[in-house]
Amino acid sequence: MITPMKLKPKKGYAVLLGETAHSLAAFKGLGETIRLDQASTIDSNTLMGLSKKSVNLSLCFSPRTIYSDIGDFSCVSQDATSAHIRSTLDKIGLFKDEYRISFTKLQIIDNLKCRYSYLAIPNSELNRVEFVDGNNAIVDTFCPIEASLAAALGTVEKDMAVLIYEDTHFIRIIAAKDGVIYHLITINAAESFDALADTVSGIREMTSHAGIEVEPFPLGSALGSDTAKPVLYGTAIHPRYDFTTEKLQKTKLLARYAKVSLGVSLVMIVIAALFIAMGWSNVSKAQDLRKRFHAETSKSSRELRELERNYTLVSKDLDLTNINAIVQAYKDFQSEPRLHTIVDTISHQVPTSVFLTRIEVIRPNKQQDSPPARVESQEGAALRTTHVDSFGIVISGVINAPYPHSKEVFSAFMTNMQGVYSVESATFNHKELYAEFSLNCEMNL
Repeated sequence: MITPMKLKPKKGYAVLLGETAHSLAAFKGLGETIRLDQASTIDSNTLMGLSKKSVNLSLCFSPRTIYSDIGDFSCVSQDATSAHIRSTLDKIGLFKDEYRISFTKLQIIDNLKCRYSYLAIPNSELNRVEFVDGNNAIVDTFCPIEASLAAALGTVEKDMAVLIYEDTHFIRIIAAKDGVIYHLITINAAESFDALADTVSGIREMTSHAGIEVEPFPLGSALGSDTAKPVLYGTAIHPRYDFTTEKLQKTKLLARYAKVSLGVSLVMIVIAALFIAMGWSNVSKAQDLRKRFHAETSKSSRELRELERNYTLVSKDLDLTNINAIVQAYKDFQSEPRLHTIVDTISHQVPTSVFLTRIEVIRPNKQQDSPPARVESQEGAALRTTHVDSFGIVISGVINAPYPHSKEVFSAFMTNMQGVYSVESATFNHKELYAEFSLNCEMNL
C-alpha cells in the first residue's frame, strides 16, 4: 500500500539488490539535482554492515512477478483506495498468495473517486529486504526496478515515453510519464523462444494501444553508460511506488524520533548551561548585594547611634518652657497674608493711567485696643507681637493725567480700594503734568 509522504534525504546510498551481489552508489542532493557517484558492487555482508550504521538507504529490487494497471477507485481515504484496488485484484484472481500494492494518484474524477496507477507484487518477492538489518536500517524507499526506471525516465522526458530495459533475467517494456507507469510488459528472456521478436511485438502492442509516437534514444547516454546507473539514479530520486515494509517504516520513524530527541537534548543541554551560567552570575551578584546590604546596615546603625547621641546632647540644653508660645507664633506667622497676594489684589484695582510707586505692609507693634499694662515689661522684651488682627497698607503712586481728570481717576481708584481694604486716610497733590497720591489702608484678618 502507499506510504505517507516523507522528506527526501539530502544524501545516502542507492542500492540495486541482487541475489548475492548488489550494486551501490552514494548520492547527494534532492530530486533531479542529485549527484550520483560511481556505482560499485558489494556483497550481502558488506550491505548488512552498512545498514547498521544509520545511513539513509534507497533500495530497489527485480521482481519475478509484478502486475501494473490503471483504474478508477475510491479516494475517501488511503485505506479505502487500498481496499478497492485489492477487491479488483481479488476478482481477477491473479495472485494465489498474499501480495502488497502501491499506488499513485493520476486524476481526480469527483469527490469520491480518482484515477490511480498501481503496482502489485507477491509478498514472496519482497524477501530481498532481508539483506539489511531491520532493527537499525533507515530505508527511505523499497521499490521494484520498474518504478526506478520510470522515475529516471521522467528526468529526461516529461511526456509519455517507452523504455526498454534488459538485465540477466528479464526484458522490461515500460510506458511512463513523469515517473508514473501507464503500461508494463515483462518478458522472461530464459523462457522466451525469440526474445527479440517478443520485444518488438511488445513495443508495437504498447505504442499502438496507447497511441504513442516513439523515437528511439538510449537512456544510458543521458545517465551514463553503466546499465545499473539509471536504476540507481531513479531509486535515489524516490519513485512514486514504495513497498517498504511496516517494520522498516517503524525503524525509520524511531530513528527520526531519536534524531529529534537528540536535537531536543542538545538544546536542553545548551539551555541548562545557560541557566547554570546565569545562576552562577546571580549567585555572584547576590553575594555582592549581600555585602553591600551589610555595609549599608552597619553604616545606618552608626549614623543612628550618632543621631541618638546628638539628640541626647541637644535635649540636655533644650528649654521647653516656651514651646507653646513658639508653636503659636509659628501658627500666627503661617496665617498672615503673603505680600504677593496683597500686590496682586491691589494691581487688579489700578486704572490704566495710574502707576504705583510704593506698596508697604505695616505690622502693628501691639493691638491698638489693648489696655495699658499695669506692670512694666521686663528689660529687653520685644515690642512686636506675633498675633495681630489687622495690617496697615501704604499705597503711593502717580497719575499721568491733567487736572481735573487726575482728580476723577484718583477718586475712582480710592473707591475701588475701599471695596477691598478700608481706606483710613488719603493725600492728593497735582503737579503740572501729573498728580501724586498716597493711601493709608487697613487690612483686617
